[in-house]
Amino acid sequence: MNLILLLILFWSMQIFANVAFKWGTDGTGSRRRWWTGFVVGNAVGAPSIYFLMKIYGLMPANSNLAAVLAGSGGFIGSQLLLARLFHSRLTLLQWCGIALVATGSAVATLGGPTATP
Repeated sequence: MNLILLLILFWSMQIFANVAFKWGTDGTGSRRRWWTGFVVGNAVGAPSIYFLMKIYGLMPANSNLAAVLAGSGGFIGSQLLLARLFHSRLTLLQWCGIALVATGSAVATLGGPTATP
């Protein structure tokens, strides 16, 4: 599998897990909903670590960059989708934070190769 596909799979699973966790705690107070969100979030989030390990395997000399790419993509995607689905209005400062994370991720990856052949 190539690096981009692995990243997209990892990000998607992490984002979905975060949405499930938030959904489970969305103000209803229902224990059943809480447990459903907990179980679904972990059922999707935990296996995503398999893809993270594959990403690390493709980038043995750049594990720090693998962590930056995986973590920042999941974080940015989660922030944007959670805000959209749960009608959170992001402030200008929060948008700046998201932009800084994206910029930092881009800057970190510009220094060299991201995958080994």
